[in-house]
Amino acid sequence: MRIRKCARAVIINERNEILLQQFEFRDVVGNKVLWVTPGGGIEENETPAEALKRELYEELGIVVDLLGGPIFQLDVWIEGKQGSFISREIYYHVTIQSDTVLSIEHITKNEKDTLKGLKWWSKDELQKIDNFVPREILNYI
Repeated sequence: MRIRKCARAVIINERNEILLQQFEFRDVVGNKVLWVTPGGGIEENETPAEALKRELYEELGIVVDLLGGPIFQLDVWIEGKQGSFISREIYYHVTIQSDTVLSIEHITKNEKDTLKGLKWWSKDELQKIDNFVPREILNYI
């Protein structure tokens, strides 16, 4: 089984809200629309921390210092249209202010085409919806 390694951020603001992106996942069976944490694939010769810093700049236009190591890791089985794989996701805690200017200027064409939203969520709000992953992020809000 193919494994795709990813680095992702649990981004929390001063109000203890989490920043999530909503994407339409067209390359998975069922074309799911989900709220997810920012991040993405780890390129060859990158550490997870380096990959996350790159991804946060590309997806949100922010430069961050990661003050600690990963907070958790998940292996997620994905049923893709081109074949199934495991997404090995390494999560880091990141803190930014809610008024931080975010930019999607550097995202890829595919991300531009599939990005549907960006929102700060409280824990109470997230507990009322079922289209966000992973559920484990509730433990870090």
